[in-house]
Amino acid sequence: MWFKRRMQILRKKQIIKMNSLRHYLILLLSFPITFSLSAQSLVATDPLPKNVVLEEFTGIYCGYCPDGHAIGQALMDQNPNRVAIISIHQGSYAVPQQGDPDYRTSWGDSLAIQAGVTAYPMGTINRHIFKGSHTAMGRGDWTASANQIMNEMSPVNVGVQSTYDSINRELNIVVELYYTANSPLPTNRLNIALLQSHVFGPQLGGSGNEYEHMHMLRELITGQWGELIMNTRQGTFIRKEFVYQLPQQIREIPVVVEDCEIAVFVGETQQEIYTGTVVKAKGGTNMYIGNVSLMDTVQVKKGESHATTEFVLQAKSSLLGEEEFEIVLEAIESPDDWEASFIFDGISYVDSAIVSLEQNMNEEIIFQIEPGETSGMVEFIVKMRSVSYPEAPERYLHFFVISDVTDLVVNGSGGPESGYYDYVFSEGLESAGCNTQSTIPANVFVQGMNDRAFSDVKNMYLNIAWTFPSMTVEQIQSVKTFMNNGGNLMISGQDIGWDLMSGAAYSHGSPEATDFYQNYLFADYLNDGNSSQHILYANTSDDVYSKVPSAFLVDIYDGNMYPDNIAARNGADEVFYYESNDKAAVVKAATNNFKVIYFACGFEMIGQVPTTNQIMRQTYYWFNNSLSTQEFEDALSDIFMGQNMPNPAKVKTTIPISLKHDGELRIINSQGEMISTLAVSADETEIALDITSFSAGVYFYQIISEGRSSRLKKLIIF
Repeated sequence: MWFKRRMQILRKKQIIKMNSLRHYLILLLSFPITFSLSAQSLVATDPLPKNVVLEEFTGIYCGYCPDGHAIGQALMDQNPNRVAIISIHQGSYAVPQQGDPDYRTSWGDSLAIQAGVTAYPMGTINRHIFKGSHTAMGRGDWTASANQIMNEMSPVNVGVQSTYDSINRELNIVVELYYTANSPLPTNRLNIALLQSHVFGPQLGGSGNEYEHMHMLRELITGQWGELIMNTRQGTFIRKEFVYQLPQQIREIPVVVEDCEIAVFVGETQQEIYTGTVVKAKGGTNMYIGNVSLMDTVQVKKGESHATTEFVLQAKSSLLGEEEFEIVLEAIESPDDWEASFIFDGISYVDSAIVSLEQNMNEEIIFQIEPGETSGMVEFIVKMRSVSYPEAPERYLHFFVISDVTDLVVNGSGGPESGYYDYVFSEGLESAGCNTQSTIPANVFVQGMNDRAFSDVKNMYLNIAWTFPSMTVEQIQSVKTFMNNGGNLMISGQDIGWDLMSGAAYSHGSPEATDFYQNYLFADYLNDGNSSQHILYANTSDDVYSKVPSAFLVDIYDGNMYPDNIAARNGADEVFYYESNDKAAVVKAATNNFKVIYFACGFEMIGQVPTTNQIMRQTYYWFNNSLSTQEFEDALSDIFMGQNMPNPAKVKTTIPISLKHDGELRIINSQGEMISTLAVSADETEIALDITSFSAGVYFYQIISEGRSSRLKKLIIF
């Protein structure tokens, strides 16, 4: 067996002492010895996929950098123990003005030059060149690039343990490497970085002087490009120990050990990073305890009410001898009438169990899910924890069961913004009476399509929001397959057209994207929009949406309003227009296979809930052929509100109305803010509006009644 082989290792202990602002490495011991893995090690000897090392170039005066921070944090949160973020304050946006803190290091400029940083924020994923000639890329590419890296195998695994001597302020860092395959090069490079989180200070685009900076690079303990690894052959085990004296402060910023982390990564050279990890500086470790895995590759399964769906997993321990582990089953937002359990060694458990595992012996665990009458798509997480080594990271696995879901809200994967606003779609579906809906991320949609689990899903609502890339090629292919099989699509997001069709720097065009945009969305991209395009109005000739009232687009992205100008291609209709230029904002089409409606502005940017609910109702009914054209007209004819007279006005103005039910008049300023309301009864025929308290300017008004909205009309006060 592998653990009985004798292997060559390098054992070295290094002392790193502080002297002013320089660190000196003193070599104490360095020689090859023969070593047998008879003691418990930190590092895995099984082949493992690469972990992500995101080096993020940022600065306190960079307005877009908080969005980059959020994208990186979301990537880390979604992939526990798989992502290390190193936030490097560097460049002109990081040079402190008088009175501001200096978060830079002496290492940042060289890292940025190698990466080819030209804007901020930019980042590198494992210092890999994905396109072009440099590793640096915009924040819109981080997630897709990271997902690509995490699906590749690493030739080397990294184990780390860090302890802290509070008397001497010394970190003792133990690093173990194990090569599961030959490196292409005879030497590699080991890098250790000191990071610090929870540093509160200024940040443009953040929360003033109380912005919480995370994963901030404070020091490269092994120097600019790390230290050489001299043996990179398969089967090589290397153990190194480093002692680093933690300074009281760096550039006058206090170094708080409880907020510090140690990032360790191995590079093929100083350029390409194989894999890495991050642990707490005080008592942290990534000790490998084993693994839990699916017996097959099917991660998403279609279930049925009151029928059992099974997933067979294998659990394997990497710890010496026989060890106890806690197996935990968690269900994320599972309906109350769903049941879940698992069987180990013939005994059934509901939530958790303590089981014994022998080293390197696979043990079968059967997980059983029984959906109830309530529809849903539920994520299940299996966690495996060591009882003897509770500080070691748990191992985990995800699987999904979908039952009786007809409508899926799918959040784009390019950034966290889509997840902030998916409620606009789900609440709209609720208003339409749809109780067979669920919300999932785009990567799970791709997996579900690959696993052929979505045969009951008829309608998809793709919520891109303002994220990049708006869609990956893999996601495009999955959505096209869904539509070709008869699925209907609603898709929305500002800059989808710019991203897929403009060909601009940092956009994500491809032949697959062009085909999707032109032949599935039935749209032509004209140009990028701006904040002047903040009012939508419906095409009065449209057979579905003609009675939807005008609506404001609200600036929810802090001054970043880029609704695309588009045009319908042959076979499609232009549904909504921008008032400022009469260019199309929304197009729809119906083919023999599918129906599609595409919002070139973010649907979440429509600031009036009654209007978004109304659009979602009409879309749901149109997708399901549940209302005739006349019924559409009848459903929208409950409110009439005419143009006020006189207009412009100074003291008073009169608004003609006709309502079936009582309602409310809302006055909205030019910024989209509601500044006044007035109750209106169904028996009134006009509203005499006193405007003496309003300042001169342009206003808008509409009536809300029984959850429906009138068209938005303009009021000018002089």
